[in-house]
Amino acid sequence: MEFSWGSGQESRGLLLSLLFLAAWKAGSGQVRYSIPEEAKHGTFVGRIAQDLGLEVVELVPRLFQVASRGREDLLEVNLQNGILFVNSRIDREELCGRNAECSIHLEVIVDRPLQVFHVEVDVKDINDNPPVFPGTQKNLFMAESRPLDSRFPLEGASDADIGANALLTHTLSPNEYFSLENPSNDKRVKRLGLVLRKPLDREEAPEIFLVLTATDGGKPELTGTVQLLVKVLDANDNAPAFDKTLYTVKLPENVPNGTLVIKLNASDLDEGSNGDIIYSFSTDILPNVKSKFYIDGITGEIMVKEYIDFEESKSYEILVEGIDKGQPPLSGHCTVMVEIEDTNDNVPVMEFKSLSLPIREDAPLGTVIALISVSDLDSSINGQVSCTLSPHVPFKLVSTFKNYYSLVLDRTLDRESMANYVMVVIAQDRGSPSLSATASVSVDVADVNDNAPTFAQPEYTVFVKENTPPGCHIFTVSARDADAQENALVSYSLVERRVGERALSSYVSVHAESGKVYALQPGQVPKVSSRASAGLAGTETELVDVNVYLIIAICAVSSLFVLTLLLYTALRCSAPPREGACGPGKPRLVCSSAVGSWSSLQQRQQRVCFGEGLPKTDLMAFSPSQPQDPISTDTLSVRVLQVYQNSGEGRIGLTDLGFILMPRQDLLMEISQQVFEMVITPEDRLGSRCLLLLVLLLPAWDAGSGQIHYSVPEEVKHGTFVGRIAQDLGLELAELVPRLFRGASKGRGGLLEGNLQNGILFVNSRIDREELCGRSAECSIHLEVIVDRPLQVFHVEVEVKDINDNPPVFPVKDRRISIYESRLPDSLFPLEGATDADIGSNSILTYKLSSNEYFALDVKTNSDDSTQIGLVLRKSLDREKAPEHNLFLMATDEGKPELTGTVQLLVIVLDVNDNAPSFGQSEYEVKIFENSDNGTIVIRLNASDRDEGVNGEVSYSFNSLVPPIVSDQFRIDPQTGEIVIKGNIDFEKVNLYKIRIDATDKGHPPLAGHCTVSVKILDENDNVPQIALTSLSLPVREDAQFGTVIALLTVSDLDSDANGRVTCFLTPDVPFKLVSTFKNYYSLVLDSALDRESVANYELVVTARDGGSPSLSATVSVSVDVSDVNDNAPTFAQPEYTVFVKENNPPGCHIFTVSARDADAQENALVSYSLVERRVGERALSSYVSVHAESGKVYALQPPFRVGLYTGEISTTRALDEADAPRQRLLVLVKDHGEPALTATATVLLSLEDSGQAPKASSRASAGVAGTGTALVDVNVYLIIAICAVSSLFVLTLLLYTALRCSAPPREGACGPGKPRLVCSSAVGSWSYSQQRRQRVCSGEGPPKADLMAFSPSLPPCPVVADMSEPQDLNDHCSKSFESYQKCEAIGIEGVSQEDGCQDYPVKDKWSCDKMTVTSYCNNSG
Repeated sequence: MEFSWGSGQESRGLLLSLLFLAAWKAGSGQVRYSIPEEAKHGTFVGRIAQDLGLEVVELVPRLFQVASRGREDLLEVNLQNGILFVNSRIDREELCGRNAECSIHLEVIVDRPLQVFHVEVDVKDINDNPPVFPGTQKNLFMAESRPLDSRFPLEGASDADIGANALLTHTLSPNEYFSLENPSNDKRVKRLGLVLRKPLDREEAPEIFLVLTATDGGKPELTGTVQLLVKVLDANDNAPAFDKTLYTVKLPENVPNGTLVIKLNASDLDEGSNGDIIYSFSTDILPNVKSKFYIDGITGEIMVKEYIDFEESKSYEILVEGIDKGQPPLSGHCTVMVEIEDTNDNVPVMEFKSLSLPIREDAPLGTVIALISVSDLDSSINGQVSCTLSPHVPFKLVSTFKNYYSLVLDRTLDRESMANYVMVVIAQDRGSPSLSATASVSVDVADVNDNAPTFAQPEYTVFVKENTPPGCHIFTVSARDADAQENALVSYSLVERRVGERALSSYVSVHAESGKVYALQPGQVPKVSSRASAGLAGTETELVDVNVYLIIAICAVSSLFVLTLLLYTALRCSAPPREGACGPGKPRLVCSSAVGSWSSLQQRQQRVCFGEGLPKTDLMAFSPSQPQDPISTDTLSVRVLQVYQNSGEGRIGLTDLGFILMPRQDLLMEISQQVFEMVITPEDRLGSRCLLLLVLLLPAWDAGSGQIHYSVPEEVKHGTFVGRIAQDLGLELAELVPRLFRGASKGRGGLLEGNLQNGILFVNSRIDREELCGRSAECSIHLEVIVDRPLQVFHVEVEVKDINDNPPVFPVKDRRISIYESRLPDSLFPLEGATDADIGSNSILTYKLSSNEYFALDVKTNSDDSTQIGLVLRKSLDREKAPEHNLFLMATDEGKPELTGTVQLLVIVLDVNDNAPSFGQSEYEVKIFENSDNGTIVIRLNASDRDEGVNGEVSYSFNSLVPPIVSDQFRIDPQTGEIVIKGNIDFEKVNLYKIRIDATDKGHPPLAGHCTVSVKILDENDNVPQIALTSLSLPVREDAQFGTVIALLTVSDLDSDANGRVTCFLTPDVPFKLVSTFKNYYSLVLDSALDRESVANYELVVTARDGGSPSLSATVSVSVDVSDVNDNAPTFAQPEYTVFVKENNPPGCHIFTVSARDADAQENALVSYSLVERRVGERALSSYVSVHAESGKVYALQPPFRVGLYTGEISTTRALDEADAPRQRLLVLVKDHGEPALTATATVLLSLEDSGQAPKASSRASAGVAGTGTALVDVNVYLIIAICAVSSLFVLTLLLYTALRCSAPPREGACGPGKPRLVCSSAVGSWSYSQQRRQRVCSGEGPPKADLMAFSPSLPPCPVVADMSEPQDLNDHCSKSFESYQKCEAIGIEGVSQEDGCQDYPVKDKWSCDKMTVTSYCNNSG
């Protein structure tokens, strides 16, 4: 049998390859077109097919396609005419932004063969974009204090076009405040901005409207506008102003706290906080003003916060400031003059300067008992006081000088009638309602011995026994005296007379103190009459009678008066004492005598009580030295001050009258032997001049109340003559010392002194009028001149004249004045003027300021003749030029000689925020590498501000127009100005950052300076090249021509320059190469012939490496499969096969299988078998055998065997002959009837034995091999014998094993869980399959069969063995195995054994199962 097949090869392959290479070279060129942007749809671009050398008719067959990365729909090709046209709107700005070059890159790809063309279409710019500002309106905020030529940066317009179309010019609408500064290419010139040409004034123009226009250079010109709204921010350039500079307010004293004095109102032309005013007292205000008044800082209300007393201060000068809240704050000033109106709120006060107590009852009329001074702190009629005395008392008040009174005796006194007078002195002012004060004065009347003792009866009759022993008490007499104390002591004595022959004293004696009468000798006592006898004249007796009646009358009246006073005092003192009432204090009597003063600690019952005020526990009295009343044996020297007047000479004088009282009491007792008559008569000697003295005292007292005036200039030397005070007062020089001449001045003692030798008043110590009287226009020293014997008081006024002895004095020698440099000219700054302690013309001041160019002096005179001065600003201040100004202010008075005072004014110019921070450059350029670490300092900026303090403190920040991409990558330290990286800096994302920086000071309003930092990012080789396979033509035919394009590769590197230049190369020793077709475009082409049978697949590695240092590379693997071409004929394993077939084989019997292999693949490797027809004997070969076209199996015309359906017996269907194959392989399938049904298969290998008859014909593979047939038969005989021997041995072994297994007793029940073992037999031996099964094969009768014996070739177990959970049809599987048999022979699988199939089984892939089964079957067959 001969087998053959044919494979066609293209005869023109070489020619096509050559043509392709030539076409490829032509296709690698580049075609360029250009088109303006915004062209309409369908606009002609170019004849792309013609320009690329392509025929229009081949565009569709060759799959002509155009690709543009990300821009596919912009351009399109008409495949009917090969024209490239505009398909959709092309916007150059959208495509390329601000890049100067803009093009669309097209990749034109055609197949059969694969070709790539590159087409560049340049997009030309047209002026289709007008200039655009960031917004349609921009608000600019500018402080009105900004100086001229201040610059305010603006954000210019941008034009999306390029070239001349993007060249912009800016113009500003006409206005009087601003001009426009245009930028230029010179980096030293600042960018677009407004320049201030005229000072701003918010109060005049709070808003300014401007229009900024940008015009490009295109044709036609396009413009863009933005409206600039300049809002003038208020600067604190207006100080608060009051309605008046001086306010006069009248305020009654004693108003309650919280009383509103005045509500001030100041206005400020500024707005916001600059116009908010805070009211406060000036720092120069006096402490007493601060303590009395309070000002509300918000409302400006001045209120009373403490007791206001007219007597404490009659007016208050309040300096008020209105300070706004601006920065810097400005202030306005005014003065509030608060005049206090007096109210009658002060009770008159009485002071007893001298008390002459007690008063003798024989004191003459006009005797001064006390000196009283009254005062009232109120003014005008409220301070005019009049005094009255309680009625019905023998005293009266006499006014001696202004507010000076004397309490004098008005009627005679009789102690025996009234021993004490309690008088009430009332001082009442003339206010409405009037106020009054009372003082109680208790006046004790001192006793005078003006009453003689008296017996109870004029005569006593005493009976005495005779012979009374001597010394016997006979009788006691008793006499009483109406006087008091010593004057009332009575001594008894006998009035001597004779009784008979003897004297009366020889009979009896009387005890001088007790009045007891004693007998001296026994005997009879004559009757004696006692009588008083003093040898008095008749006139004396008459006087005694008169005095007795006078004394009785006086005592009666005095008793009535004393009873009235006692009742009044009882009512007053019984009332509950108010605070300051007359309490139970013990008054202390202080007396002054001619030689000094003394105090008596003797407690007295009398009290001097006042109606109001605290009790006077001490009583001051000026009195001569008055000892106790004299006793009968003593004499008393009484000093009485008596005033006499010589009417003829008109002189007033003083006389010291002295008299001696020598009271005498004579007791006359007449004693008789029987009766004693005792007459006791007291006798007093009174001066007969008392009445005359009383008459003279009253007119002399009135004359002594006159006042003398002197004058003396202040600051005169010690001893300066003032006046002849003794002469002017009518006093004799000789009596000054005896009468204890003395002078007193309240609180000013020692200034003036009187010389007692010559009666001259002279200056004793320095007299300073300003110290005495301050600013009062009148100044005098009031002297009280007092003389005794009698007591007299004179009042002397010494006027002190002012001299120009005080220069003008400023409150301080150096004064610091702080003025903000923003204050406008003509601003007024109040100053504290000088003061001159003098008065009159000596205190009139004129001021003069040292010459300077900034300030002038402003002097104003108010309505009250007070002067206000201040500095007036004449020239604008500039702290940066002159931070301080030293001035001298001089004040000169008008005295003779002139005196001057000066103060140094240090004007400190306070800074205002009038200087914006400025950078050293308007633009900074910085280069940094990408991928720099976070925290890397890019640049440290420094802006300076000429201001000071917070106005000069600069804070750095990004401009509000900085895009987020900048703020995300950088941050700026507001204090140091350091710009620091905070994000990932990637050159490939952004290679240039424009950072606008603001430097803003902390002033109010804040000012800002600007600069731009251009950060250029330097590229680093940090991006690995990228390789993209844009097209693959795989697999490649093994007969492909040289230059065939297999793949298109695009390489890219985001880096720039050398870092972004990429070169590609291929794995060596491969039949391919890379060809650069365009920038960064490569083609993988065939470089040498391919042979799939030698290498069916190539794993190529394409490496792209950039030019950086160090360089980076990327690789991509390309798996190129070589597709098969039918270039190999099938071949048999051996050239000839010899097959022995038994005769009489039935038709369809498989005789033999032939196998041929083809080195090609897939369809090209599929072999079909056919018989080469020839005749065998008389019949054709095809009448004996047939070959299966796919499997190569040779069959007899009918099959020789069959198997019983239920018995399993294998029998022949026909007689076997030599044509049948000597070995037959039968596949037997057994199937049960269970649910699910289980199956098993077994392969039966049959060997046909020779029947001794020669075959009718010999089989051979092909003609031309007949010579070797005989030799092969001999070999086969021996081979068959050997096989049978081995098979017999194998069968015997199996039988023995089966017998041993079956004879073994069953381990379990009838249908127990036995584990059957499958034993397989093959041509080369036997093997057992030991996989455990859970199923049991049970029959209806007999014990279970634990083992199933089968004789089989090497057939692997069916899938049911591996997974019994899936029922399978064994017949179906085995039938498919037979179908796979032909595939096994067709694909020529080798090297797969039976064991491989069993070990790898089960598998999921059906084809794999079949493949292993068939392969195992094929290896064991034939």
